[in-house]
Amino acid sequence: MMLKIPPFKYYFPREAIKNITERMKSLLESGDYLTQGKYAEEFERKFASFIGVKYAISVSSGTAALEIIFHALNIKGSKVLVPTNTFAATAYGVIRAGGRPVFVDIDRDLNFSLSDIRRKLSDDVKAIVPVHIGGLVSPRLEALLELAEERGIYVVEDAAHAHGSELKDRKAGTFGIANAFSFFSTKVMTTGEGGMITTNDDEIADTARLLRNQGKVKGNLLGAIGYNWRMTEFQAIIGLEQLRLLPEMIEGRRRVARMYDELLMGIPCLEPLQIPSECKMNYYKYVVFLPKGCDPEALRAHLKEKYGVSLAGYVYEVPLHRQPVFKEYVDDPGGFPVADDLCYRHIALPIYPQMTEEEVHYVVESLKSALKDLGWL
Repeated sequence: MMLKIPPFKYYFPREAIKNITERMKSLLESGDYLTQGKYAEEFERKFASFIGVKYAISVSSGTAALEIIFHALNIKGSKVLVPTNTFAATAYGVIRAGGRPVFVDIDRDLNFSLSDIRRKLSDDVKAIVPVHIGGLVSPRLEALLELAEERGIYVVEDAAHAHGSELKDRKAGTFGIANAFSFFSTKVMTTGEGGMITTNDDEIADTARLLRNQGKVKGNLLGAIGYNWRMTEFQAIIGLEQLRLLPEMIEGRRRVARMYDELLMGIPCLEPLQIPSECKMNYYKYVVFLPKGCDPEALRAHLKEKYGVSLAGYVYEVPLHRQPVFKEYVDDPGGFPVADDLCYRHIALPIYPQMTEEEVHYVVESLKSALKDLGWL
């Protein structure tokens, strides 16, 4: 019997839905502000406590979080090193804050290449942005932080994928001078849209709050050119419930990942992403590399059509140095050999907390059958 396996499912148990709807009803009946009110403040406070930082500043998206940070760091006229394997928003934030992104290659774990970062350092580099791809906080982050401190360069974590992920028992979002999370619909925890900035820096926190609210100092007195980057109370209400459930959701994803780890050992042509022992990953994505010469899109289409299995989204199938929109920022398109290999031959298996053992087995058996159908196994 063919099962229908989606790439992901939201995790809103009955109790969570009840809590959310009761709070929303209370909010609507109260006449309180529907944007940036008491629920947003509570969400910020609890998120900061969970991550282990002094401040969390709620914003309208992860993209907004990045741009605000780059404005707060005043990167205008400076270069920022950005891994080529990330979503465009990482580079957009740099450009919109007046900086110039300099793309660096990646390593075998899809995260930044420290050696390429060393090659591309210059006196006008002001910040480096490690991106925790798929939820993995790379062990190379420690060496990157040491390098950045030696050179007087800011580190800004793009932790959009990494809610609750850890490196040596320290959570993502605590390593950089300021760090950005996304709560977009597909993320491990979601508010539909939304984002969060985390920092221990008083000045950055104050600037972030100013910029997200149109630059208002008091009333309509403006102290900076800001923007409408506020989070609504409805998003915050959902965020509070998702944050409460986050440890449970992460453990559910890890349970699925452990089953995949064991079952995929029976398919020797596939190479799951290796997770170092010092890393505790939230498994936003379960990444698998295909043999060279195999087309991920052909596999994706075949799995869905014949077996009802929908693969999750890539991370990412077209690196930034190959995106036409960033052409002017790339001097040597051929200078990213690892990204040009791995970005084009990976897939992400379906994963969500409530996934059953039967569904996991079905995905792996379907994957094995599809590989035989396509002549790859």
